[in-house]
Amino acid sequence: MESLGEGHQRTLPLDRNRELLKTAREEIYKTVGDVRLPVYIWEPEADKAPPYPKSVAAFFFSSGWDNGQVAQFAPHCVYFASRGMMTMAFDYRITNRNKGGPLEAIADARSAIRWIRLNAVELGINPGKIVGIGGSGGGHAITSSAMLNGFDDPADILDSSPAPNAIVLFNPVLDTSKKGFGLERFPDAGVAKDANLIRAIRPGLPPMLIMHGTADRVVPFGGTYEFAKKSSKKKNFCRLIEFEGQGHGFFNFNLSFEMYEATLMAMDEFFVELGFLEPDPDAGLGKVD
Repeated sequence: MESLGEGHQRTLPLDRNRELLKTAREEIYKTVGDVRLPVYIWEPEADKAPPYPKSVAAFFFSSGWDNGQVAQFAPHCVYFASRGMMTMAFDYRITNRNKGGPLEAIADARSAIRWIRLNAVELGINPGKIVGIGGSGGGHAITSSAMLNGFDDPADILDSSPAPNAIVLFNPVLDTSKKGFGLERFPDAGVAKDANLIRAIRPGLPPMLIMHGTADRVVPFGGTYEFAKKSSKKKNFCRLIEFEGQGHGFFNFNLSFEMYEATLMAMDEFFVELGFLEPDPDAGLGKVD
């Protein structure tokens, strides 16, 4: 299920994505009490892997911190592994599976990026080329890793940075005020204020690519527009691509192949621009099978 806000849920046909998940290697990146959180890892094939430590694309599924599926971004993971990146889909705590919420999601995203860095040598990756990618509540969690202090899991090795080196966001929760999304899901209004990313904008943030549908009725587009405008004024690289008339979750493979491909190619160009991927004249998806 993808959360569409209080009382509104839509079942997505995720079977293909779950099948793709089986092509990954599963590891446990974090244990909290009796909750074991897996990460699903795709390696590029030998002829696609670069001759130097690989960049990483770390995905955090869409949620309103209540529902969501770790398989959501499996198609994206398979594609970018085929382009030479190591790709990872991280599970994190949400309400309906393991009594999580926004604070647990933030802590888990921070733990995830630290786990990548602490295992960089074994994984064969470049710890300075980690892209954090998230949708909706997962987007808030991974962006928080770069923008907020605190919110750590006390079991983490805190001298390892939780901030990704670049960020890609799909219809993200950036405004947790009354006019945004999720205020009531925080323990109290003060914590929601501390977690409001529009209030945390400062110079020196990682480069960001944000893709948001202008007709999103769950996470208001206005908050993303305000965030991008304010972040750019602080001299940050913050590219917003507006998808006119598109709603929440427009980018999912199972909803629109056209939108899925458009957003995927925007990501590919962004990664090449940053030097995280080699240019590929054949990059693209071609026809749908």
